[in-house]
Amino acid sequence: MLSAAVVLAQPEAAMALELFGVSVLGDDAAPSGAFPYAVSLQVEGQDEALAKALSPASILIEQSKQGASDALALVARARTDVERIVAALYAEARYGGDVQITIDGVPLAAIKPEELEQRAEGAPPVEVVINIRPGPVFLFGSVRIEHNPPTEAAPTLDPQSFGLIEGEPAKSALIVAASDRIVEAWRSSGYPFAQITDKDIEADHARHVVDVRLMVAPGDPAVYGWVNVTGSVDLDSRRIADQTAIRPGERFSPRQLKQSRERLRKFESIESVRVIEGDQVDDTGGIPITVEVIERKARFFGATVSASTVDGAEVQAYWGHRNLFGEGEKLRVDATVSQIGADGFERLQFDVGATFSKPGVLDIDTDLFSEIRLVRERPESYESLSGNVRVGLAHRFDSVLSGSMAFEATQSRIEDAFGTTNYTLLSLHGDLLYDSRNDRFDPSSGVNAIFRFAPVVELASGATFGASELSFASYRSLDTEGRAILAGRFVIGSDFGASLADVPATYRFFAGGGGSVRGYEYRSLGPTFNGQVVGGLSMVGGSAELRWRIMDSLGLVPFVDVAVVSPDSFPTFNEPVYVGAGIGLRYYTSFGPLRLDFAMPTTHTEGQPKFGVYVGLGQSF
Repeated sequence: MLSAAVVLAQPEAAMALELFGVSVLGDDAAPSGAFPYAVSLQVEGQDEALAKALSPASILIEQSKQGASDALALVARARTDVERIVAALYAEARYGGDVQITIDGVPLAAIKPEELEQRAEGAPPVEVVINIRPGPVFLFGSVRIEHNPPTEAAPTLDPQSFGLIEGEPAKSALIVAASDRIVEAWRSSGYPFAQITDKDIEADHARHVVDVRLMVAPGDPAVYGWVNVTGSVDLDSRRIADQTAIRPGERFSPRQLKQSRERLRKFESIESVRVIEGDQVDDTGGIPITVEVIERKARFFGATVSASTVDGAEVQAYWGHRNLFGEGEKLRVDATVSQIGADGFERLQFDVGATFSKPGVLDIDTDLFSEIRLVRERPESYESLSGNVRVGLAHRFDSVLSGSMAFEATQSRIEDAFGTTNYTLLSLHGDLLYDSRNDRFDPSSGVNAIFRFAPVVELASGATFGASELSFASYRSLDTEGRAILAGRFVIGSDFGASLADVPATYRFFAGGGGSVRGYEYRSLGPTFNGQVVGGLSMVGGSAELRWRIMDSLGLVPFVDVAVVSPDSFPTFNEPVYVGAGIGLRYYTSFGPLRLDFAMPTTHTEGQPKFGVYVGLGQSF
């Protein structure tokens, strides 16, 4: 008999190193007094894929490192495994399989736990063998979906639409998923109480097929009835009901209920939302809907700190109110001081401002926002002091796509290689954001893409230009456990319609710093004028990181950053290519990874440091 096997053995000794109570080297040894055993899983036939699919169902395998508390617990664990592995075989369309477990060579049915307990102290671990005869793969035979009583409108009853395809492997998970999808299809057709009342599933062992018959009871059709809001204290309950977009008399739709829940979750003043359907239709044919909310504390505050040996430290503090006037309006006041310790007090930068937003102004998914800021920037290449006011609208298209449009007025004074200039700027900023990341602090999948465009006019000189930028970041797991993540970022930007001297330095492109090319000073790279860096009208850049989680709480991140800044509106690649490379350390916490990056510039540039160290919270991008 050929076999595919998964073997896990209990080691005789284990070595471990702990830091602050966390194991960072080796496996945890079995608890004192545990009953040790070694387990192997053997599948008849050369089917390693099936062995790999079945092994996660085994508690014996999962808990082998810890051992069992005693012989009786080991036997109980083995009996549970038989049921679990049979269910796993069904999930693989194997309905004629057999599972036999032996403990020290004795079949499970004949084992006597008290005899196992009498083993001599120091004896080798008990040998546990899981033998699996999977049997043939069963295919779908006759598949029927019926409903009773008849209805005026009904979704499709074609089994193939629900993944039940005659002649395909009859995996049990497909039948379960199809049942759920059939009920959801009826609910989406306006029947909120639809259910599967009869499942006739028969495995024919002679033909190796599974015949399936599912009977649906649609129940009464319904429209929305009264919308009731509970749990609101400071929030206006009428406002909450209006934001759901659930209107009495409209046809019931589970998709709309889900959208309503998502709409309310965007309110920062709401901690959690439940949308509860009534359990019966009222005399008018409506189903009552209850929206249950839990409010968050209205006021919030916080602070963050990051540091770099190249650019100094940065401190940000903020305070806000999530429900200023009772309808979910948000006010946030923040202040940031950066380049602390970089080169004396004259290099200090600050950014102070306040933002106000009001949800649902034109429609359910459109918010009004306004912002006022005072900003001082002081990189090596220029100095600016700017004040601006912005007013605009933000719209959410769906769960991953959003956009905004804002009018902005800016008054600034900028000193650079071209001299000292006062600017009065009017601009219209449009942003489009696509964000499908699974975690904003530590993403392992998804995409984050941002496109920005702004036509700008300078009132004093009459100069006009367009500013645009596209950034795209993607994340891909290289293994099934998500311990190795390949992260990449690409950025391209362009200012067009005006000369380099007519575009304010705050709109020009520079490279360098923790958010650009690590290892170089902040915004210190770009074309020069009279020997001084003035920035460019276009830039192309990118970063690549391999985020390797070597332990549960620690990770290593080798990375490389690249950027090219051009004096022309479109990159010509005639300018130097700036490259920074290094390695980072990540310490993973419940609120996100702590980041420590060491980077070196690989392109020689006069006056640049030999290396840079960066400390912060969250991944670099």
